[in-house]
Amino acid sequence: MQIGAGGLPSGPRCRSSRAGGFSTNPRGTTMARKGSLEAERQAIAKERQALEAREAKLRTNERAASVELMHKSVLGKAPFERVEAFFAALGKLGLDEAEKRLRAS
Repeated sequence: MQIGAGGLPSGPRCRSSRAGGFSTNPRGTTMARKGSLEAERQAIAKERQALEAREAKLRTNERAASVELMHKSVLGKAPFERVEAFFAALGKLGLDEAEKRLRAS
């Protein structure tokens, strides 16, 4: 056994763990621990699922807020036939063109 920098044993027979989940094999090459990589993949997958659930909840809340805004607006007080015709016209114009024309008026 050889003594390396810092007074710690070193050499090809030393199998001590190193920082970051890496270890030294008998030939002295560094390789990652398979288990720690798989655990990291699983943790990332769990975080991704949680984020997707948060995004889905946000979309649901945005839709609910849109419906609430519509109910409070003049559209919520208008007869159904007029609201239906308004949305049909909006669909033909497209949202960008409708916004442009409303700003111009």
